Amino acid sequence: MFERLASSAYWTPLDSPTQHCFYSESDSRTPLLPKKMDRSNVKAAVIDAGPAGLSSLKELRDVGFDVTVFERRADVGGIFTFDPDPNVTSATPWTRSQLSKYIFNTTVKVIRRDHDKRKWNVFIEGDDQPQVFDKVVFCSGSETAAKQPRIDDLDKFKGHIIHGQAYKSPADYKGKNVVVLGMGNSASDTAAELTEFASKVYLAHRRGAKILPRANKDGPLDSFISWKVSRMGMWTEHHTPGLFQIIADGFLQRGSDQEFGDVKEDEAEPEWGLEDVGDDVTTIICSDHLIPLVREGKISSVRGIKRIVGPNTVELDDDKLIEDVDVIIACTGYRADYSILPDLSFTQTDPSLPPLPDLYQMVFALEYADSLACTNYGIINESAASYREIQSMAIAQVWAGNSPLPSVDKMKAQTAEYQAWLTKQMLMFPATYLGKGQMYPWMKFLHKTAGTGMYEHMGWGWRAMWFWLRDRRLYNLVAWGVYSPHMYRLFETGKRKAWPGARDAIMRVNEERERAFPKKGKADKDKGDETEESSSK
Repeated sequence: MFERLASSAYWTPLDSPTQHCFYSESDSRTPLLPKKMDRSNVKAAVIDAGPAGLSSLKELRDVGFDVTVFERRADVGGIFTFDPDPNVTSATPWTRSQLSKYIFNTTVKVIRRDHDKRKWNVFIEGDDQPQVFDKVVFCSGSETAAKQPRIDDLDKFKGHIIHGQAYKSPADYKGKNVVVLGMGNSASDTAAELTEFASKVYLAHRRGAKILPRANKDGPLDSFISWKVSRMGMWTEHHTPGLFQIIADGFLQRGSDQEFGDVKEDEAEPEWGLEDVGDDVTTIICSDHLIPLVREGKISSVRGIKRIVGPNTVELDDDKLIEDVDVIIACTGYRADYSILPDLSFTQTDPSLPPLPDLYQMVFALEYADSLACTNYGIINESAASYREIQSMAIAQVWAGNSPLPSVDKMKAQTAEYQAWLTKQMLMFPATYLGKGQMYPWMKFLHKTAGTGMYEHMGWGWRAMWFWLRDRRLYNLVAWGVYSPHMYRLFETGKRKAWPGARDAIMRVNEERERAFPKKGKADKDKGDETEESSSK
């Protein structure tokens, strides 16, 4: 399935003649293209047309590459595109309705390195002859391959068991007794939807969570996380992780309590198991409905599934039994699937853990940093679409020769250091997800490599001081206002393209937020002015 979206209409070749600057693949230096050259003969493949793929398409076009996008679905948008195929991760029809429509269709079977020609051969379904590319950006998301749960004696279960990937509509489970397994956003949303149709809904889980509303009376919760606040959080997490955990837990708990009240005061709360287990790995769920539905008895929050003990009976971790179970929906997460990239190397850091891909800064393949990059591995607690865009900017600037990478030895050292850190995290805290990023150093690397200018203009140097003196209002909005990705296009640095409309866009989104959710003092004043005006009439 991946209809080919060829794109050569938007590149702008530079005036200098085509040049070649390649080192041998065993060379310790990072091979790059010269900064000034006609790059229209450089063919790049982008795998997947989700948010990361579309960002990569734009960035690679901007530096002059001839880009082809392969998309396995019939639409762009990645997992936000509704797909009835139970083997494909997708949004439900409700979330799909919030996106614009485009159309495509084709499947990439495998991507192999031709070491003699220093090219990548992309084999697609239905075609024995490969399409040949100089560079490949692998953008198939981290929610691609379903992680199946381990349940003892599963063969005894005579009901229906599916992964959340195959769940498409709650109406399919009308009148059924359903156990939703897991504690995350997918599990909570699935359980909430099922209450309208299923006879009985159980939410079975081993972990608790911080459950927050999508928005409170002051607006969407993420609209309060400004650039400065997020950087302070990253710095604190990196240098004093214990203090950060205390601050973050307190902030999240207050947000939950303000909306739903203190769940610890509910008599049945110990049975719900919604409190986090205090192991420094906090699951955050954004749901307006989960706690109210649990309180109303429409969702029974129970312990995780230990084993199957009968054709329709499951035993929980607390030894309780649930009988007459018709369906188990396992919302147990996903992992990135690199099976179509056999030339990507992995390191087995611990026998109890999955092997880790050898990616410098979680992006560039160590052995092919000049031609193979992945945008689907690193995961941090920020807007995924936004940091995938910065990754795409960084990839394009490296391959265009504007941001050199260090030597192969230094890249290997950084990769090994990160893998050791992640291994320690996963062994200490089993809920740690594969690809968890070290936010503080990673974001600094991406922004510097992409050339956004954010750290230089929002830090403590002369550029920041000049920005503050020259445009105080804009500085304050970028620093403390809505954390809008428009700011990534604000500063001209000679690397990624700046956008002339960035300033106006930043102003507009802050004004829109203020109109929709005015600050309390201003809202009271406006209300008083309206009352006074009505009285005078």
